[in-house]
Amino acid sequence: MSDSRRRFLKAGMLAALFAAAPLKNVSAHWKYRDAIPNAEAPDDEDPLANYTKATFVSYLNSVFQLQTSSGSVAVTLLQVEDMEAPTNGECFSLLFRGGSQALPQNTYTVEHAALGTFQLFLVPTGADSNGAQGYLATINRI
Repeated sequence: MSDSRRRFLKAGMLAALFAAAPLKNVSAHWKYRDAIPNAEAPDDEDPLANYTKATFVSYLNSVFQLQTSSGSVAVTLLQVEDMEAPTNGECFSLLFRGGSQALPQNTYTVEHAALGTFQLFLVPTGADSNGAQGYLATINRI
């Protein structure tokens, strides 16, 4: 009797586990994992997951829009710099400048005509001699 009860509980737990996991994400992960061993599946809902340093370098000096609670702030991508990265990883920083009012450190919705809309955590770096505010983002992929 206890053996069939144990099997019933195991089957129920497995059914609940598979019912909770979205199959689209599971199948996407396995396809990606088989194509690139030891790699994580990209996040289909976050375009930033597919953008590399080279992507941002091609948009140097272009204007991005930061969405804030008080409206949109235009900032220009001034610099893309390599940072020390782990083996098989990628790490780089993005320096934006624009707007006269300092925004707090926060995650902002960023819009760009060619890159689309994505979330980016920005840290203020202070104003330049003209009063334009600076913001730094660090992309670190392990």
